[in-house]
Amino acid sequence: MKLSSALTRKNFWIIAINSTSGYVLAYLFIFYLNHLTTIFSAGMFNYNLSFDYVLIYYHIQPYEWTADAVKLIYSSGPVIVFIFGCIALIGYYSLHEEPARVKIFFLWFVLISFNYFFGGLLIGNIFKKGVGHVFNWMYFTDTQKLIVALIGFFGLISTGLLMAKPIAHSANSYFQKLDQDSFPFFFTAQIIVPFILGTLLITAYFYPTLLFQERYGWISLGVLLLLSFLRSSQYDKILFDDDDREIRISYVMLLLAVFLGVGIRLLLNRLYLIMW
Repeated sequence: MKLSSALTRKNFWIIAINSTSGYVLAYLFIFYLNHLTTIFSAGMFNYNLSFDYVLIYYHIQPYEWTADAVKLIYSSGPVIVFIFGCIALIGYYSLHEEPARVKIFFLWFVLISFNYFFGGLLIGNIFKKGVGHVFNWMYFTDTQKLIVALIGFFGLISTGLLMAKPIAHSANSYFQKLDQDSFPFFFTAQIIVPFILGTLLITAYFYPTLLFQERYGWISLGVLLLLSFLRSSQYDKILFDDDDREIRISYVMLLLAVFLGVGIRLLLNRLYLIMW
């Protein structure tokens, strides 16, 4: 398909739907990976708890919290998410030469997981939420907390700059080349619109209970994507292979996103008690 004939409103929304599906799938996977990791970490200290689709309630007295428990419970999730993000990055690069649309899931997984980790260091440190509890229980000084916040800040900047090339190369799922004429069309459909729609869908999914990551994480992710845009917009023409592409909806990702979102929301709409 010629590039000029591919830049249509229909194809724009097909790309946007595929990418939004990947965004929602990646976000839910990361959230519940953190959710389950936290639950099992609490089990290592025999802390009874109950949980639903968004919250975890610990059935213990305040004096039963220990420094070791807080460190493990509140840090294990972000660390596991970061490790899976690195695995997703490997998965993306194993597919980056292929036109497979599933790699957009890996792309969003990397972006969201790295934002979850580095953004948690920055935002959690400021609001003393999530992993921020760990630094309080470790009795970090203001200087030490500032260093942690700077690690999160520069981690976000590095992620935004380093992910610019993978984002640009993901265009090979739809086009034979990416140049200055097609880049705004592609980046808007592949990143900007899915980021906005995906954030609105995730907010609606967790409403009315929005944790600090869902309240403020989109800000750091937006900055990260802005850096990727500024970096990737400076690239020269990128040529892919000459195989014909068909721009079509990935019904597998779309249906997975719909059924997973609706299914988990309904399944975990009530509290489940775990007695370790």
